[in-house]
Amino acid sequence: MKACNIMEDITKKYLDEMLSMRFDICTCDICKQDIIAFALTRIPPKYVTAESAFMDTLIEQARTENSQLILKELVMAIRTITANPKHEEGQDRDKAYHLLMKQIKDDRGVDFSHYRDRVLKRRIALRMRARNVQTYSEYLQVLIHSPEEYEDLFDVLTINVSAFFRDKVVWDKLKRDVFPALIAKKLKEHGLRRIRVWSAGCSHGEEPYSLAIMLYELTEKMPEKIKIEIYGSDIDRECLKQAMLGQYDSESVKGLSAYQLRRFFIPVGDKYQIVPHVKELVQFKKRNLIHDPAFPGVDMVTCRNVFIYFNRSLQEHLIMKYHGALNDEGYFVMGTSENLLGEARQVFSGVDSSYRIYQKIPMKRY
Repeated sequence: MKACNIMEDITKKYLDEMLSMRFDICTCDICKQDIIAFALTRIPPKYVTAESAFMDTLIEQARTENSQLILKELVMAIRTITANPKHEEGQDRDKAYHLLMKQIKDDRGVDFSHYRDRVLKRRIALRMRARNVQTYSEYLQVLIHSPEEYEDLFDVLTINVSAFFRDKVVWDKLKRDVFPALIAKKLKEHGLRRIRVWSAGCSHGEEPYSLAIMLYELTEKMPEKIKIEIYGSDIDRECLKQAMLGQYDSESVKGLSAYQLRRFFIPVGDKYQIVPHVKELVQFKKRNLIHDPAFPGVDMVTCRNVFIYFNRSLQEHLIMKYHGALNDEGYFVMGTSENLLGEARQVFSGVDSSYRIYQKIPMKRY
């Protein structure tokens, strides 16, 4: 009675899923066979007879028990085989990719050259699959002949996911320690007392409005007047239009307390409209973080979960750009998965490094 290695079938199915969104490597039948062969030399076989009862159960059990190993070995196999395919490739994929990025820059003036290729390729693959094309050259032709595709492309390249008071522990720290310290400092100043905050990469506006709500709550009962100015910037015009409208769905406002929702929002159909006295605290501007100037003289810059799109050198450049925009002892808030790099470690001190909240170290004056 003939036995078969069920690990081979499981590995083939995993490979098909992994390659379905890879347009940057060769996925021809020859390379796929070589990838499977390479991976199977490193994955212990599991033989069963074709007539075995409960075959589906055995396959599912083997898949569950070995999924991590299979995925790990497939990643290694893909990297090894596609780096040196056994045949001549019909096109230079790297060259085609860079021509595509040049076309995007020429057509729309958006330069993604400093963004991480790995992230960009994964996002572009979503649109290539949607348009049923297999190569970067084919997708470039789609953009040339169907310019409306740019709208869908930019939707995935500048993906915007946000909510009010996202990452609650960070906001708790700002409310408990950071903003009270900043407010106390402002109350010691003479003349116009003003707090200015820049939310860089603000998406649909949830973060700058969250900042406005929190500062309004902290200062509203103070006898001394403190002027609050929040600036929200983003490269995406459509996002900014929604931000300026100030209407949000139930998913966006889920981070708000029932009290905040009642006090700072007005129900409009199935949406929630930010109240005028908070909305007027926020100004929105289109800004390319790389090329456009910073907002000067701010007390805080928040730039969270934006650096994922940038390579290391650009991350360092932007952090130092924000440093220059901050007043002495101003605050810089990053995403919790991001880190200070290079020179920035010498010019910022950690207020709470676990939550990525830092403070600008004043320059010594002689």
